[in-house]
Amino acid sequence: MSAVRSADSVDKDGRTFYHLINNFLTSGITSASPDTIRRIRVLNLFELVFVIAAPSLGLFYFYIGAYPLFFISAVAGLLGVGTILLLRITRNPDLASNCAVFIFWSTILIIRWKTGGMSGDGLMLLSWVWNGTVILLAIFLIGYKGGAIWACLVFIESGFCMFLYKGGHSFTNLIPPAISTVYSLGSYLTGLLTILLFAFLFAKERDDARMRENDKLRMLIESRRYIESIVERLPLPTFVLDNNHRVIQWNRACHEITGIAPQEILGNRVWDGFSLDEEGSLADKLLDSPAVLAEEYSDSIISRTESGSFSIDTLLPNLKGGVQAIVNTAPIVDYNGMVKGAVQTIQDIGRRNEGSGEAPTFADDKVDYPGYPVFKIDMDGKISGWNKACEESFGYSRSHILGSNPLTIISKPYRKDFQDTVKRVFKGESLKGKQWKFYMHDGEPIYILAGLYPLISLSEKIQGCVVMCADITEIRLKVKRLERYAVESREKLRKLKESYDLLKSNVASFIRKKSD
Repeated sequence: MSAVRSADSVDKDGRTFYHLINNFLTSGITSASPDTIRRIRVLNLFELVFVIAAPSLGLFYFYIGAYPLFFISAVAGLLGVGTILLLRITRNPDLASNCAVFIFWSTILIIRWKTGGMSGDGLMLLSWVWNGTVILLAIFLIGYKGGAIWACLVFIESGFCMFLYKGGHSFTNLIPPAISTVYSLGSYLTGLLTILLFAFLFAKERDDARMRENDKLRMLIESRRYIESIVERLPLPTFVLDNNHRVIQWNRACHEITGIAPQEILGNRVWDGFSLDEEGSLADKLLDSPAVLAEEYSDSIISRTESGSFSIDTLLPNLKGGVQAIVNTAPIVDYNGMVKGAVQTIQDIGRRNEGSGEAPTFADDKVDYPGYPVFKIDMDGKISGWNKACEESFGYSRSHILGSNPLTIISKPYRKDFQDTVKRVFKGESLKGKQWKFYMHDGEPIYILAGLYPLISLSEKIQGCVVMCADITEIRLKVKRLERYAVESREKLRKLKESYDLLKSNVASFIRKKSD
């Protein structure tokens, strides 16, 4: 048992140590993008190495008697600690990176100034290779724009030092002559190794960026295939148009209801049976003028979202001789918010009565209307009629539900609206397009699109209210799922573009360096 506890303790200590190291490297930042987290890790690693190396170099200067450089190195190490704290407090990688580069550049400049790095010997031994290190560090930590600014500053510094050297300025050399040559050569080789290290880091960054791009492309392709698979398997007729009103997706349900195979319709305009009028389908109207669409079908709109989707209860005059349907359409947008197409679904909820197109009327208690659930409410507010389709849809038997208050099967937030609507029907109004949430016998929610009409007796008096129902649960869930997938795909496209732009910049810079 003690051995098991010991093993658990070691494992817990290991996890604690890992979390501490990870917290230090990320400065406690977890909500930033992966690229930002990577920059923060690199910055903290550099500062950790710098904080260790600067005092160590200071001890060397103390040993050879270059006391000013000892103090400079010690102060640089403390400033490195300050940069780590600055990043943790401000959570601003750009600010901390510029501070880190400034401290590194200032420290190297002062050391070279005091060790003959600006003199003729320093020029001959190429100790200025550290200027290249500063530029590469700035590019790696801040980016190409920040690196260009620091490169200009380094070039100005180099030009100023050359001006002083040509003018005969005498530079102080605190390094003893006996080790001056070895020191300069060591500085040159160390700087060269550092530049080679940055070359490997840039190559690794390029490979990582390529891998990230490939992963995102793979995810995007898989996501697109997944969405296409969902659309294909939707039980409701669903099609997708591009911004030129051409069909680019035609699912199996569309094929079954129209008899038109996908290969026959793709690239062409929507089949006339799905058209609302001569101007085309609801998706066509959404692509042309969504604002006018909202005005034209204001009385038929069931729902409308900020993302631009519409759901209306309307007649499709060319489908099966005239079908009353719930038609839903939503725009498809790219990562810039530009509309690239539209998706439309259709749910058949029955045929309109022949004649003038007026709302249906019902005599006495005959509510066994074929096609979809219909129930009746008497003037006392009790359910007095419940057809077979209601039994199948809601799960309540006729004997169980008759005489009950309909509010018992309606979700609480919808009850007041239901009561108010029934009262209006009792006064002679006919209402349609009402959307409520019911509960089935097993407790599962079901969303209903309802039309409510007065029940007229032979003496033409109102005897109750008839509620004609259409189950829209499936279409609500499918539309929400499609909207969520559209948002996720747009976000993936945006991140993919950012990664592609970064990769393009990295490759361009790499090619320029190779050319130089």
